[in-house]
Amino acid sequence: MLCAAFGGVLFLFSGALRYAFRSHPKPKSVESALNQFRSTTSTSTFPRNFRQPVPGVYVVTGQGREHISFPPNSQTDGPIMPVTVQPLDAGCWRWHIDYNTAHWQEYDFCPRGSQLILVGDRNAQSWDFGTMHIANRAEFTCDPPAPIVVDDPRPGSSYPNTCTGQNTAVSGKTTVTGPAEIVGSEQLTIGGTSVPAIHERRHQTMSGGQQGTLDEEWWFAADTGMPLRVQRTYSLRSASPIGTIGYTESGSWLLNSLVPRR
Repeated sequence: MLCAAFGGVLFLFSGALRYAFRSHPKPKSVESALNQFRSTTSTSTFPRNFRQPVPGVYVVTGQGREHISFPPNSQTDGPIMPVTVQPLDAGCWRWHIDYNTAHWQEYDFCPRGSQLILVGDRNAQSWDFGTMHIANRAEFTCDPPAPIVVDDPRPGSSYPNTCTGQNTAVSGKTTVTGPAEIVGSEQLTIGGTSVPAIHERRHQTMSGGQQGTLDEEWWFAADTGMPLRVQRTYSLRSASPIGTIGYTESGSWLLNSLVPRR
């Protein structure tokens, strides 16, 4: 009996050591993102009446932190984060940010007439708990998609947005609803250049497999819809066999330059 108990203590001690010395994600290097871009990007024909951002790997500077309540664990964003823009079919394009080597997010934008709309998004994240690794990937489709660039960005204008999807680590579908509200037109300085921007605010509610709120402030380039600046605060809850698990995420970043590496 004593041996069994002692063995249990050793097991718990060993698990505690592995948890204490668990790995933490590192910043994603720009060179790594550039190699991925060069190996996966092909040419695409864009409609002549809509201007797209130049494909390539951009750099943003910022900060951020993610925390999960149980087992308690945290991650931090890199101070320098690569952003990749890739062309898709029918004039659409994909915007992808690597917060670190274990966490990324991407959005698909498409032209609709003279507007740019958000049609879907994906994100993935992995956690090292010492004795185990947990990975999650989520994919959402937006219907109706929210306009990102509009003809007349009047302050106070509001556009409905609903996105539905599923997480690989959470059972059941999740629905994200909430308006995209135009705050106004502003000028941002990006790499020493003054850039006309559309400031947009999003307050969204999640229901279903996950519950919580997503609060975001976006600044999009008025001519292309390229994201220039972001502030975000997320607070989510997920059911599990051991009870509700909480997740929080916050951060901000600013684009360094309008000229990408290719």
